[in-house]
Amino acid sequence: MRPRAGRMACMQQSGSDDGDHHLMTRITEELRQVVTRRLPRGDSASSAAKVKRFLQEGVIESPRNGDLDYSGGALWEATSDRSRDRFVHAFLWLTDWPATVQKDARAARAAFEQTMSWRRMAREWRDDAGSLAFHDETTAQRLIMHLAVMGGQREWLEHSQIVELQAFLDETAALLLDDTFHAGLNNHGMFQDIAVVDWAAMASWVDEDTRGRALEVAVGRLNAYFRHAFTAEGVHVEHAPSYHLMVVKQLSAHLEVLRAVDHPSLPEFERLLASTVAYATHAVTPQGSYPPISDTTVMPLAGQAGSLGDAEFDFAATAGRAGREPSARTMVLPESGYAIHRSAWADPDATFVYFSCAYNDAYHKHADENGLFLRHKGLDLISEAGPFGYNYEDPLTRYGYSQYAHSTLVVDRASIPRHGGPKTAVSMHAHAHSGPGFRVTGRNERMAGVVHDRTVQVTETDGLPRISVRDEIASGIRHHYELLWHVGPGLEVVLHGHGYELHREGVKVMDAFFSADVALRVSRRKGVGGRTPEAWRFPSMGQAEPSDVVVVEFEGESCSVATEIRLADFTYRDRKVGGRDGWLRSEGEVGLNYLRVAGRTRDKLVVAFTSLHQVGDFTYNYKPTLDAAQVEALYILDDFGDQGSYYLQDHGDRRIFRSVQALIRAVLKELALTPDDLVFVGSSKGATAALIHGMSIGAGSIFVGGPQTRIGSFLAKPHPNVLQFMTGGTSEEHVRALDAVTFDIARDTIDQWRDSTITVLVGDRDHHYKGHVLPFTEHVRGLGATIDLVTLPGHTHGTFGPAYRDALATYLSSTVAGTGSSSGRLVVSASAGPGEVVGLVLDGGWPQYAARLFRGPEQVAALSYGPRRPLTFTGLPAGRYRVRVFARSEAGQPAAAQTTGWVEVR
Repeated sequence: MRPRAGRMACMQQSGSDDGDHHLMTRITEELRQVVTRRLPRGDSASSAAKVKRFLQEGVIESPRNGDLDYSGGALWEATSDRSRDRFVHAFLWLTDWPATVQKDARAARAAFEQTMSWRRMAREWRDDAGSLAFHDETTAQRLIMHLAVMGGQREWLEHSQIVELQAFLDETAALLLDDTFHAGLNNHGMFQDIAVVDWAAMASWVDEDTRGRALEVAVGRLNAYFRHAFTAEGVHVEHAPSYHLMVVKQLSAHLEVLRAVDHPSLPEFERLLASTVAYATHAVTPQGSYPPISDTTVMPLAGQAGSLGDAEFDFAATAGRAGREPSARTMVLPESGYAIHRSAWADPDATFVYFSCAYNDAYHKHADENGLFLRHKGLDLISEAGPFGYNYEDPLTRYGYSQYAHSTLVVDRASIPRHGGPKTAVSMHAHAHSGPGFRVTGRNERMAGVVHDRTVQVTETDGLPRISVRDEIASGIRHHYELLWHVGPGLEVVLHGHGYELHREGVKVMDAFFSADVALRVSRRKGVGGRTPEAWRFPSMGQAEPSDVVVVEFEGESCSVATEIRLADFTYRDRKVGGRDGWLRSEGEVGLNYLRVAGRTRDKLVVAFTSLHQVGDFTYNYKPTLDAAQVEALYILDDFGDQGSYYLQDHGDRRIFRSVQALIRAVLKELALTPDDLVFVGSSKGATAALIHGMSIGAGSIFVGGPQTRIGSFLAKPHPNVLQFMTGGTSEEHVRALDAVTFDIARDTIDQWRDSTITVLVGDRDHHYKGHVLPFTEHVRGLGATIDLVTLPGHTHGTFGPAYRDALATYLSSTVAGTGSSSGRLVVSASAGPGEVVGLVLDGGWPQYAARLFRGPEQVAALSYGPRRPLTFTGLPAGRYRVRVFARSEAGQPAAAQTTGWVEVR
């Protein structure tokens, strides 16, 4: 139950035990002038227009809640949310009324009628805990608003009305002075005491002794609050930069009060004010606003220039148009929990990094420990949802306070409460660091059984920051973890297996790459509704927009994830794999980027797997060849890790493999095809993937070149990074385990692919030939299955590519044309080397083959019938050649003939 303070019943209470007993029985004229200057004046044209509209239409304009119908006081009966209820019960619209009330009797009487109407209904709300009528800070604002209009009303109201209004103000001041009603050491209590100071200065109808005692109580409380309100580093404890500025301004105003009454504590608070300005300055973004941290709504700060009397703050608030440029670009405040860096002052394109791991008070606290904000060239690349409101019954309000609204860690799909537990559970440590930037570690121990350490390092090269983040998570039991990366407005997100890119109007502006000691899943959420919403942003209080959030999921006990954030010299080569370029995203057990290309006919589906490229370069192979064949094609990116995963695994986890299989089956179903209609192609790493997936799904045809069937042995020396990613280590044990994969899959899935046509091309001088291809072909034949091995004389792995491409073109043309069954079809190709031409039988079930070599229309050489082999012609002069290949049956009967395309001998 709220206290029922009678008029001036509480004036004898001390309000504090802080030692500020400085009895002020005399209210000075200087104090009255200080308060008069800070009370709302409402002297603008827009304020006058709002009052006029009320007088004509009975409409109250609210910046946040729109037009409110007064209806004889009915607006107080209707309740909707805390923001609206605070506005109406605090009479905040009266901030526009003072100047008009002085000149217009109608306005003065209307304001009086509003007050009395509220007062008559107030008895109903006094004991209603759900009403904001007697909310602590709302009551304070109500007193301030009425003091602002009181002076003007005296000119127009009758004496009895003035007395009634004075009684209302006195009752309100008494309530604010009551210790049982006081909110305590927070900004609500601060506003209560500011209102009492204003009342003491302006309530000339009350004797000075009573007002002096009230002033002593209020000033003592304010001194106690301001001592409590800031950390030793000068940061407001209630977390939001906007509240920091607001309280610093109130501290500055409090100094005027102390001067006006000649208070002995003035020097102490002058020193405190000086310590608060640096954070107020450094927390300003290059655009002259505060970031959406905690309960901060993004708003321009230029109008605040001059409010702190500090030239460096003015420079930040006006984006360099006024004031003096600060000498430092980095501020690290580990005791308070903040680290801030910018690449330049007075540059709207500057990079701005704000990292927080703070728990200094419960008020305005969000569950945002270890939250990171990044702005670059005016774009919020890593952002926050911002505050939605104060109605805690609203799911969006609860979301805004939760970990899901911030770029931080969530454990077991449930946010921790916004506050609770010891404040020592949240801390920041600053590491030694030289040069521009910082290196700090934030620690959050508020999650049950989990400790989250996030180390953020910002360095600069040629003036451009580079951000490295390492998340170390410690627990004794297995958990599900989510690292969230909020993306600001106006950006296109391109996901990869272990990272993402951000583009603005087709231009890349950032990428992030994740590496971990566990398997990861990277996905995107946007505008998830329901009782537990996710992935929203709040441009202003009460306004919600769907927002992209990149989510990195993993499971384990203690885990480590490193994130490299680049603004130039990007990790990922921009291969235009976003949605605007026709690429699609499948969200299976892990996400896959893929491209569909329609063919001339849809009776076959060709799936192309990519080979190894440079680190961070993920693209397709053989697309021009497939395009020329006009086949129905599916390209799947292997963009896992920094160089691929063989479409197989991440730290031993096979979700990549299963997701690829699921995607292929989904496309088959859409095309009304069966695995027999699949053609899997690829070379090198892509050949290995085509074999693994082709055998597992039972593809009708697998046509590959130079596969690495002993994956571990191949990766161990040239690509240990891929070995580490796929297995979690680089030991001999890891190598052996990966070496066995292709062989084990062939054995375990033999019933799926026994009838598949498998063709392997390899150069006879390629180290893959003896080390990978021959052992695998022997393994396949040992399983009682068949595999066609086509060797290309003289080719190494490095020279093999063009020959495979040409062979693939011929193979696809024949496959798409459907010239017959595998036993009756003859598919041939030719390749050229220095002084030689080799005819290749790519597909054919005949026991014997012969060949004739043509230079132009003239036959220049021939080879007689023999078993399947490379049909090699040597000692040739330069020129254009082609080979006519003949096949015959066991009985010696001619069965088929086919001519290759032209090749050039140089």
